[in-house]
Amino acid sequence: MPVMKKLCIAFIAILLAINPVLAQNEMDALRYSQVFPGGTARFNAMGGSFGALGGDFSTLGINPAGIGVYRSSEFTITPMLNYSTVETGYFNTWEEDIKYDFNLNNIGVVFAFPLNSLNNNDAGWQFINLGFGINRHNNFNDRWIAEGFNPYSSQMASILQKAESQGSVDNLDPFSTELAWETWLLGEDDDGFFVDMLHGVNQRQETNISGYIRELVLTMGANYNDRLYLGATVGFPSLSYEEESILIEEDTEGSNEVFNSMTYSNNLRTTGSGYHFKFGAIFRLTDMVRIGGAFHSPTFYNLTDRYSARMTSDLDLDYDSNEASSPQGRFDYDLETPLKAIGSLGLVFGTTGAINIDYEYVDYTAARLRSGDYMFSDENRQIRNSFTEQHNIRIGGELNLDPIIMRAGYGYFSNPYRSEVNDATRQMISAGLGIRERDYFIDFSYVYSFFSEDYHLYLLDSDDPADYNLAGGSWPPPVTSRDFSASAFRLTFGWRF
Repeated sequence: MPVMKKLCIAFIAILLAINPVLAQNEMDALRYSQVFPGGTARFNAMGGSFGALGGDFSTLGINPAGIGVYRSSEFTITPMLNYSTVETGYFNTWEEDIKYDFNLNNIGVVFAFPLNSLNNNDAGWQFINLGFGINRHNNFNDRWIAEGFNPYSSQMASILQKAESQGSVDNLDPFSTELAWETWLLGEDDDGFFVDMLHGVNQRQETNISGYIRELVLTMGANYNDRLYLGATVGFPSLSYEEESILIEEDTEGSNEVFNSMTYSNNLRTTGSGYHFKFGAIFRLTDMVRIGGAFHSPTFYNLTDRYSARMTSDLDLDYDSNEASSPQGRFDYDLETPLKAIGSLGLVFGTTGAINIDYEYVDYTAARLRSGDYMFSDENRQIRNSFTEQHNIRIGGELNLDPIIMRAGYGYFSNPYRSEVNDATRQMISAGLGIRERDYFIDFSYVYSFFSEDYHLYLLDSDDPADYNLAGGSWPPPVTSRDFSASAFRLTFGWRF
């Protein structure tokens, strides 16, 4: 097993997000399998609900048949400003941090090729359209702080447990226990390994996360008799995820004669790319009613993790060194995400407005981690046991109040966990407006998204504190509650030609 693998993936790790640094596990599979669509301002203002309407560049990544609705060529570009806030609670202490991010959320072009004269009523194929460009979906950018006095346990208690499971100094992990050994935080005597501070420390963790999932789409679609619209997309997603975390523990009450403080820093960067296929259809039942359906194949990612760790100590001892750094680690692996199915209903009220409802189904138990260097048997078993089907609903509408078009939407993403102990339900509320002229359009959107989750600062294997001389007969785990919220502002400029 590679040295970066976690030594223990306990059941509680399935229910609550544990620090993912230096590991590939079920949480990574979920993070990169979930897609929260981005793209143009019009699309986002309507809650990402466009599966039966089409005619917007973002639909190329949702229901490719939407490209068949185009009757003229079009170019779009969408800058975006994202503002995220994370509120945390840890042992009755509350903190808050914020992060800004500016990016290009969409750039794309659609070419419309009429097959019949637009001035006649010839039946048959009316258009063949081609489109390509980039939509940016998931935004991983956030920053959070958790701080509080923990009378029950410490990071060093977790380090001690790991060292005991590794058995000897020669087997210590260069990304955790070996660093503690080299900085004198971990010692050994005739009774085995020991640490000086098992509980009663003030803890502070600062984590800075950045990244995205970005998709290059190549789409072809057609319009048959202005009734049936078909489309297919070849998508090439790429992802970037970077996490920097620092955990500081201090003996603020002077309860230990040796230990003053320790700092444990971890850095993880995951990059990679993949490919998938998407197929879709839209059928116009009447002038008002449209139905749509789309199928997304699994995404086949090739990913690379690069990681490192560093530890420093402040002890009242005469020692040679108080800091140590790990080697630079690297691990290559593959991820296969679940397939996805989408059904849509659209209502078009002439030039007055439109309403669309999308239902999306995805089964996260089908995600798989793979590598030629390591068998992910335990992790893939955890995926099957931990996750479940997700049912997502997106609703959106627009109202034409010439010359202004008003839009609003709502998105609901159900809990992907099998257990209800960790509820990762996510919601999005959106609104926007636009101006559409013959040759150009300008759209603006605002999306507010929010969800909550729990996070373990470290993992303790034992249920009995007496096993490690920890405090009390039982103790709450080192879990911080995190409430996420984000505000995204998009502005799309489009030109028809």
